[in-house]
Parts: sequence; C-alpha cells; structure tokens
Amino acid sequence: MKCLLFLLLLAVPALAEFTVVIDPGHGGQSERHHSDGSQKGDGSSWNNATAAIYGYLEKDLCLNYGKELAWALHTSERAKKLKIRPILTRREDKHLSAMTRAAFAVEYGADVFISIHFNASHSHKAQGTRAYYCSADHPEWEYVHFKNPYADRDRAFATLIANTISTTLQPYGAKPGSAQAIGDSKTDGGHLKDGYRILGYARQDSHLYKAVMILVEIEFIDNPEVAAWLLSPENRNPARKAVAAAITKAICDHLETDQPPKNPRKSR
Repeated sequence: MKCLLFLLLLAVPALAEFTVVIDPGHGGQSERHHSDGSQKGDGSSWNNATAAIYGYLEKDLCLNYGKELAWALHTSERAKKLKIRPILTRREDKHLSAMTRAAFAVEYGADVFISIHFNASHSHKAQGTRAYYCSADHPEWEYVHFKNPYADRDRAFATLIANTISTTLQPYGAKPGSAQAIGDSKTDGGHLKDGYRILGYARQDSHLYKAVMILVEIEFIDNPEVAAWLLSPENRNPARKAVAAAITKAICDHLETDQPPKNPRKSR
C-alpha cells in the first residue's frame, strides 16, 4: 500500500514550486553483441560496476538510492514547505537512453537534475564520492561543441553534494577529504560518455537555464574495503537512508538560497 501511494503521489503534478528530477543510473538487461559500456550506442549502459563483496549490481543500487531520495524529498517537512516535487526517470529495472533521461528534465522543467551512480576503478582501490558537471568550455562530442554558461552554478552544487555525501558516510567508513567535484573538459581530466552524456544533452536546452545538473558517483563499490562497510547487512539500509536525508537537506539549502539567472545565456 505504501509503495502504491508513493507512486501515485509522484505521478500527481501538484502545485510545485520546485522540481527535482532524480535519475537512477543504468538499468535493463545486457544484450548480446552490445558491450556494457554502450548499449546500442545510445549513451546509457545497462550496468557498469559490480560490488566486490555481496555482488550487488550498480543498476540496482542506483534504483534503491534513487527511490530513497524521492521518498525523503516527499516526506521532508522542509521540502514540503518549499513545495518540492520529486520525479524519478525510472522506477523499475529497465533501460533508458541518455537522451530519454535528459528529456525528463526538460519535460518537467527541472530545477535540480541529479543522476545517481556508483563508481569503479582499474585498480579496485579507489574510494570517495565524485560529483560531475559540464565544464564551461565543453569538449566536442556528438559533433557538437557548446559552452556551459552555468558551469559555476553546476560546480558549486556538485561540490555541495559530493561533500555532503562524503561527510554523511564517514561514520560508516568513508575517508575524510575524499570527495571531489569534477568537470568534463580535457583540461581538468574529465570525460563525457555513457551516463555522463545525459548532462550534455540536458544542459544544451535553453529551457533549463534555472536548473543545476550533476551526476554523482556515491562510492567505489568495486573496492572490497568500501563494499565491506557500505553494503554490509548492518550498514546497507542505514547508509542509504542517511545519504538520502543528507542530499534532501542539501537540495533544500540550495533552493532556499539560490539566485538563478533571469534569462537564458548563450551556449554556442
């Protein structure tokens, strides 16, 4: 009953002042002859990381954390006063293209767009929260070169969310000072592919000039040490709820103090 009520409430437009679009990354099933890195070349893979311990798939963790954040925003008294409406791009294990995910932000007029992921590294030893945003001088991709005139806003929000999550997870095992906010230009070491491509599609839409947009990698679940404290039976649910509550607070902090542009700015 609670689940049904939750879905109905999220589907009702309501008189919202702010809309937060939550994008649980990945989803769906791997298809034959298509790599995990790019399913059908649409810029959104079905799953990238698998937990080193307990075997959880990134796509499932993304969905769990996304639903938890949507519920936290819906039930928060502070979010209610701000009239925040949470929207999920997916509520089940299904594949969505990067462009489809970005279209949610456009359709619902997002004030905040946050795509949720979990990280992995070649060494399987990395750790820490990473939040990505489109840099001011965006690299060429999809045969298009554009500039993000809202990079300062996106970077500030990415920094806020990365630090918030990292601090929240420290009691569970996260290392202090391990959070980073990273752009995607060639000069700052970032990249744009797969799920991160979503930000590029959404950021080019002039209707979203008031929005902040980021992709957040909660932690490196391929690291056995991280997986042990983040996904253990005793920590898994409390950590997820704590992160959702912390992000909800950070979003409310942002929306209460934000001074968005009054008009769109040129991106090309």
